[in-house]
Amino acid sequence: MSKPYARIADGIARRIASGDLPVGTRLPPQRRFAYDQGIAVSTASRVYEELRRRGLVSGEVGRGTYVASRFTPLDPAQQEPPGLGVDLEIVFRLSADARQTIAQSTTRFFKSGLPDRATLPPSVHADPETAAALARLTSVDDFRVTADNLLLAGSGKEAIAATFSALAPRGGRIAVEALTYPFAIAAARLLGIELVPVPVDAEGIDPAALDRLAREGLQGVYLQPTHQSPLVLTQSRTRRQEIAAVLIRHDLPGIEDRVYGFLRPAPPVAAFAPDHVIQIDSLSKRLMPGLALGMIVAPMRFQEALARSLRAGGWMAPSLAVALARHWLQEDVPAAVEASKRRDAAAMYDLARAAFAELDFRGAPDALHGWLTLPGAWRGESFAAACADLGIAVAPGHSFAVIPGNAPPGVRIAFSAADLDTWKLALAEVASLARKSPRQSTEPRID
Repeated sequence: MSKPYARIADGIARRIASGDLPVGTRLPPQRRFAYDQGIAVSTASRVYEELRRRGLVSGEVGRGTYVASRFTPLDPAQQEPPGLGVDLEIVFRLSADARQTIAQSTTRFFKSGLPDRATLPPSVHADPETAAALARLTSVDDFRVTADNLLLAGSGKEAIAATFSALAPRGGRIAVEALTYPFAIAAARLLGIELVPVPVDAEGIDPAALDRLAREGLQGVYLQPTHQSPLVLTQSRTRRQEIAAVLIRHDLPGIEDRVYGFLRPAPPVAAFAPDHVIQIDSLSKRLMPGLALGMIVAPMRFQEALARSLRAGGWMAPSLAVALARHWLQEDVPAAVEASKRRDAAAMYDLARAAFAELDFRGAPDALHGWLTLPGAWRGESFAAACADLGIAVAPGHSFAVIPGNAPPGVRIAFSAADLDTWKLALAEVASLARKSPRQSTEPRID
């Protein structure tokens, strides 16, 4: 069976062959194509790269993609190498031991009977005991969260969308890292909010650049201070204090994404600007995305607007998810699973660092993803497409770019292989590909 991107490419190839898309027709930008097709931007990238490989289109990111000829579509069966079938695009890691811990605890939850609170309508608030437990979960030594500051969403993504909506009107402006979390880009586009890219350095967002932009008018700034995606940047305590000072000076709300904070506990930016920072956390990365729960820790002055936004968007937390989260917390499931993820991350990072020796790879022993800067003539899109031909999914840099076509040549690699043996094989294939030129990668392999 052909892969989704190849099937979409086949459809476009048929339209080119029939003349429905004449030579010289400009295809839509990849982000627009992805939106129109209802697919991920990374999948759209593979479609366009596959069309280039067949010689049907030409062009470069930033100046457009155009129909070049009308070749007869190839038989998809002739295009598909067996491949590994490894998804290193989505950051999701759950070891067999962690899976078993969650399964056993969840079994006990349902065997004890469904509590009344699990059958209630969705809400932005938890009962006092659950709220207190979730507050303890999101607290660190330098910043204690209280139940009064906690609101709930259906997921971390929904928490981001609700916070954007609460802070910025349609046409408003929110600053973000120049490369940022793709959902933040998608949510802003959906809400009609302009994202303003801020340069980053080795620690993340540049405080001086943010200060300049804040003078021009912003409704907020979205921050990833720990293991920023995709570049795996982590802000020092000093940098967090500098960012906090900018927020206070301009009375600018900060939206601090802490979903990776459990991997490297540190004082959040909120610790230095408690009245200016809204924190986002969730159970998806801590535990699993199969049953998500988003948490918003916000100063009182933002609470009413956030609660209204959550309700209006239908982004409230399902009561069953809240009840199950409470049960997991009572049985210390998060602590056990988090420890497992940290162990896995360290082992996988060591293997990645060895596999990418002499390549420009950035990661951390307590992160769940890494960034590979591509050498030579490689572009992120073409490299991701070449990896897909090997049965390996990675995320090209342009998926994270606020300004289309303004991404460095690189790919994010999620530490998401099912086991270490598969991880080693996938790393070896990706590293071998990176050391070749794009032309060499398309030459037949001799085994």
